[in-house]
Amino acid sequence: MSRLSVKRSEPNGLSVLISGAGIGGLITALECWRVGCNVQVFERNKHTLTHGDSFTVGPSATNGFKYWPEMQQRDDEIRYEPWLAIHHQTGERFRGPISFSEANATRSSGNAPAKGIPQYMRPQFHAMLLEQLEKIGVEIHYGHEVIDYFEDAETKRAGVVLTDGSKLDADLVVAADGVRGASWKLVAGIPVPANSSGSAIWRVAFPARLVEDDPVITERFKFLDNGNSVMEMWTGPDMMAVFWRNKDTMIWSLTHKDTGTAEESWHHYTSVEEVLAYTATIPGWPEYANRVIQATPPNTLLDWKLMWRNPRSQWTSPAGRVIQLGDAAHTFLPSSGNGATQAIEDAFSLAACIATAVAKSEGKPTDIIPDATRVHNLLRFERVSCLQAFGVVNRDKRNTKSAHSDGGKKSAEKFLGRWILEHNPETYAKENYDAALAHIHHGVAFQNTNTPPGMIYKPWTIDGLLEAHERGEPTVLDGDWS
Repeated sequence: MSRLSVKRSEPNGLSVLISGAGIGGLITALECWRVGCNVQVFERNKHTLTHGDSFTVGPSATNGFKYWPEMQQRDDEIRYEPWLAIHHQTGERFRGPISFSEANATRSSGNAPAKGIPQYMRPQFHAMLLEQLEKIGVEIHYGHEVIDYFEDAETKRAGVVLTDGSKLDADLVVAADGVRGASWKLVAGIPVPANSSGSAIWRVAFPARLVEDDPVITERFKFLDNGNSVMEMWTGPDMMAVFWRNKDTMIWSLTHKDTGTAEESWHHYTSVEEVLAYTATIPGWPEYANRVIQATPPNTLLDWKLMWRNPRSQWTSPAGRVIQLGDAAHTFLPSSGNGATQAIEDAFSLAACIATAVAKSEGKPTDIIPDATRVHNLLRFERVSCLQAFGVVNRDKRNTKSAHSDGGKKSAEKFLGRWILEHNPETYAKENYDAALAHIHHGVAFQNTNTPPGMIYKPWTIDGLLEAHERGEPTVLDGDWS
């Protein structure tokens, strides 16, 4: 299937420079190209990223793949739809396995897609996006680290500075370069404070063939009679573990207290021995779980520090020509299950705002970039902030030492809320663009409807949220999450 199978809008004359070739940056490149922009992507790493384990992508993100027939076909090939089971720290099961698809069907109003909520292996998903970009002729410029951002309201241009001092500019710059990007200097003026959550996570994915010769592991983590794999979530005091064996990969992770040695990095590895020393302190921890851990290949096991960052409502630069996206705008704890989904929603929303603004530009598309980015920011922030808050509180609920813990028994249900699953970020942006713009320019009242029904959004901080939750007071998590 060629690039001709993708229906692209007429070229609009806008240039878009994207810093960061992660999932959010790559889908932004695809969608900006589809709505008629000229796109360039720059990535600090010297080659394609191939590491990482698994992540969830909800239908609010994957529905947009319908515009990319070949990518949609590839998506069907690489998605996994495991069932979920909840266990004690001893490995004893007390709930499930339950199909995400069945849970989705029981809560849907009838508009949700028939497919469930899939899991993806990060390297496969990333490769799918790169393959599509290559087919449409968008090149990724590797080994180009952005160290600064700039804009000029008079010339209506924005740009980046690379490590060699060279400068590149465009009509719009998208900062999709993660938590360590330099866009905060222009957007916020000060670094975004990051505080340790007190936890870290050991996480790894390796070929399933490395455990296939161990009958203890294959019998314990076997497939269901219908052929589906089972993702097991184990909960206990100050810990949560995940074990998932699918047909290609063995994945495990273990959240633990941060002892100060973890780092927020894809390159910070630790030893299996360190993990085994920790599991020896967990009452009732089973030997077969240690067998999985011992099968981990050397130099693959990450010790990732879980950091907290308060939500930021401002993602656009002063002149509106640099916009932060994905982790650069909003970071998520793994307990939210929404980081990748929201980065992809960002991409579809931003492209839709650009397309809508261009249609209203009266032949001067570069003039409307600030409107497009500011509307996008307004439409996205409260939705993302609600899900960030959920990740913070959900982490507490899964800790069985916490007074608010449900041991994971109910926490997964929030993932199935209609306002999450059935949202269409592209349609929402197009339908609400004019009202949001009137609010920005003239102060006309505007209320987002892509948040839990009945919720009145109130700004929050992590400390304030946890304290209010502890006291049983109303929080941003109020409203109908079903």
